[in-house]
Formats: sequence, structure tokens, C-alpha cells
Amino acid sequence: MNGYQATHFLKVSGDIAGNKGKEFEQTVRFVFNQLPPECIERTLSLDIHNEGHYYFFSLWLSERSLRKFLNSEEYQLISGAYDALGAMDDSFYGVIQ
Repeated sequence: MNGYQATHFLKVSGDIAGNKGKEFEQTVRFVFNQLPPECIERTLSLDIHNEGHYYFFSLWLSERSLRKFLNSEEYQLISGAYDALGAMDDSFYGVIQ
């Protein structure tokens, strides 16, 4: 082992009711401001071909930091926002090779 740590990603997607989009975006932006330095990239995007379908994507310096996030209040806020304002349909994570 050469000390290299792979970058890990998290992708969460789901549908948000049209009139709830602004509230959802504000919630995710709030979480963005709470993320630790181990989160090196974060993005929220709206699918232009699928109205109301959002993607939350983040990159993490290590598996440990990602797993810590998945057990955090911040992640619960994001997943709760999907559930309260629409429906989360996919959440997965992995290693970027």
C-alpha cells in the first residue's frame, strides 16, 4: 500500500413536487454549508429531461468520512427533505477509480 486513499462518491436522486422545489433547494444549500472539509465536492442538479427530478452528488476524501456523513444529521436532513417534499428513489455510493 502506498498511502493512497481513493475518493468516494455519494449520489442521491429523487422526485420533488414542483411547488416544493425551492424549499428542497434551500434545505440542500443549508446542508452544503454544514459539510466538513473531507467533502471535497458537492452538487445539486435538476434533471432537465425529467421535471422535478433532483440529483445530490458529493465526493469524499475517504470511505470513513463518507460513512460518517451517512450517519450524520446533515444526511438525515437531505434524505428527510426528499421524503417530506417528494420521494427519494435512489441512493448509492462507491469508489472512484
